[in-house]
Amino acid sequence: MRKKILNHTCILVVVSVLLTFLAAGLVMYGKYNEDLKESVRDSLKYVQDGVEKMGNSYLDDALGKATSARITLLDPKGNVLFDSLENSAELENHSNRPEFIQAEKNGYAESLRYSETLSKQNFYCAVKLADGDILRVGRTTDSVFYTMLSSSVLLGGLLILIFAVTFILVRKQTKDLIEPINTLNLEEPLKDVAYEELRPLLGRVDQQNKQIAKQMEELKEAEAVRREFSANVSHELKTPLMSISGYAELMMNGMVPDEKVPEFSGRIYHEASRLSALVADIIQLSRLDEKSSDLPFEPVDLYELAEDIVLHLDSAASKKNINVSLEGNAVTVQGVRHVIYEMLYNIADNAIRYTDQNGTVNIFTGTVNGHAFYRVEDNGIGIPLAAQRIVFDKFERVITRNEDEKKKVSGFGLGLNYVMNVAREHGGYVSVESIEGKYSEFTVSLPLPAENEEANPED
Repeated sequence: MRKKILNHTCILVVVSVLLTFLAAGLVMYGKYNEDLKESVRDSLKYVQDGVEKMGNSYLDDALGKATSARITLLDPKGNVLFDSLENSAELENHSNRPEFIQAEKNGYAESLRYSETLSKQNFYCAVKLADGDILRVGRTTDSVFYTMLSSSVLLGGLLILIFAVTFILVRKQTKDLIEPINTLNLEEPLKDVAYEELRPLLGRVDQQNKQIAKQMEELKEAEAVRREFSANVSHELKTPLMSISGYAELMMNGMVPDEKVPEFSGRIYHEASRLSALVADIIQLSRLDEKSSDLPFEPVDLYELAEDIVLHLDSAASKKNINVSLEGNAVTVQGVRHVIYEMLYNIADNAIRYTDQNGTVNIFTGTVNGHAFYRVEDNGIGIPLAAQRIVFDKFERVITRNEDEKKKVSGFGLGLNYVMNVAREHGGYVSVESIEGKYSEFTVSLPLPAENEEANPED
């Protein structure tokens, strides 16, 4: 950057000097040229007056030496009678010269042309005298050009001097200019702003720093969650696997009496079921981690999904003689259909799992306060008050009264965490009300589409 500034500044200075010299030269050339022409005209009048008063004798060598102008006298045929610079006898006939022809015709003429005699460009003024002769006075215009050309040496020296001074000054100025930028504290760019022009840029840098810091914090939190998740999964997987391995090893070595084989087989089956439930929960969470929000949203009828859920859970409910009922009306939300279905299914499935024999599970759908809701009520074992705030955390399954009941229930607390995250992904939330030993009530609230708020009256 410093090198670019230095180079560009030096080039700008040199070009500026050259353009200034050129412009000044052109102005001076025009001025000098005009002065020269006026001088030739004055000389012509002076010599004409002398010739008319004193005759041709006025034209002598002394007159030629007294002026730098070229004085020429021509007869009516164009023959040279006198020339102040050349031998008239050696000069050719001038009848073809433009100034002679014009003066012979009009009495006066001016001409700017190249002189073959002098090999220079000249300005001529010619006048026709009373006796018919043509008096001509001329002066070379090359002198102006050569005067300007001679000043090129001075110009060259001036350019070198200007370039040297410019180089030194610009180098120092550039260093002073760049130094505050090089010493910027990019971690706190707005702390000491050397140039106000940089404030918008530094403001964006500061904003990006905050975003990066936030993202880094989120990454740390995500990494901590991942590690915790991996540790919990490893622990939960290891326990049933060790049980299965232990029971199987005993049976394989013939250390289990025949009458105990069905019991041991049942334990293996139970532990395998626990593994299957855990894997299913992990798969659900992984699907959510794939960002279901990136999938296209579509209209989803909660009542229709609830009907399908009741149908699929009929077998599980029948085994425990649990009565499952559905009340409400059609209510449409925007979302990913299969993801919402898994969320609602998890809540109903949990209710049946944790409800005793001959219990009841009631499902409701409807709208309230501009939101659609899906509510599942049961008269099961309930959730302790202290545990209700962590029931949606991963690997938290705190709704059992004792270890014996815990062994009868599959799952490892991932389902409700999945429910919470799906609700958030769809702009809603999930809540729980419960009294231990009496009932539990889980409610999912999802926003209604704006066009459906009037079509679904509030309950």
